[in-house]
Amino acid sequence: MPKRIDFMIAGVQKGGTTSLDAYLRQHPEISMAKKKEVHFFDKRPPTGLSAFDYFIYHRQFHWDRQRAGAKLGEATPILTWWTGAMERLWQYNPDIKVIMLLRDPVERAWSHFRMDRRLQREGETFSSAIRTERERARRSLPRQDRERSQVSRGFYAHQVRNLKRLFPDEQLLFLRSEDLSAHAQPELDKVTDFIGVDRFAFEAEPRHNSATDSDRMSAEDRAFLEEMFRLDAQETRRLLGWDKGSWSL
Repeated sequence: MPKRIDFMIAGVQKGGTTSLDAYLRQHPEISMAKKKEVHFFDKRPPTGLSAFDYFIYHRQFHWDRQRAGAKLGEATPILTWWTGAMERLWQYNPDIKVIMLLRDPVERAWSHFRMDRRLQREGETFSSAIRTERERARRSLPRQDRERSQVSRGFYAHQVRNLKRLFPDEQLLFLRSEDLSAHAQPELDKVTDFIGVDRFAFEAEPRHNSATDSDRMSAEDRAFLEEMFRLDAQETRRLLGWDKGSWSL
């Protein structure tokens, strides 16, 4: 097989992928892409890929590191949610290893909204945004709307099923974002074992974008999202063999 990267952090947005990417950049046997979120496999339109396309993609990596024995990878967390992206990743390398971080979907939606407001991509209140997302997203039809997706990205079960459809279990690693945040080293040991490199004593990463006491989700909005996500969260945990853990539903 021609040269290919070894692993992909493919999901989910606001699930701790920035921290995981930063941790792995510390490891001497891992070489991450020159930038986080290359956004190659989620480009429109989702057509076939050519050798020239891969040449453009490969310019984002340090191939001398792979020749020296390092594992090459990147993190683009939209991929598990973006229609057609994982199929294109499979087409690129059916032997690639895929990591997916999953966060309590209620907290993920809230973090996503706060990021969008900070970046001036969201003009609605949180209450309005989560209740009108479906209607607002229809404005992009027949295209998928990556902007109005604070709720839709939190439905994980179909994303997990699609990964399991495309890749054997030994090529998939699912982690809880909350575990990586609370106890990083044991989770990072799982990652290095999965990628196939030596375990490493990682330096702690700073926490990002913590909410203040005056910047909290209302009880009404939390109840609305818990009811919306409840069955999907239960199905996701069933697919992964997880207990409820620290998730709210």
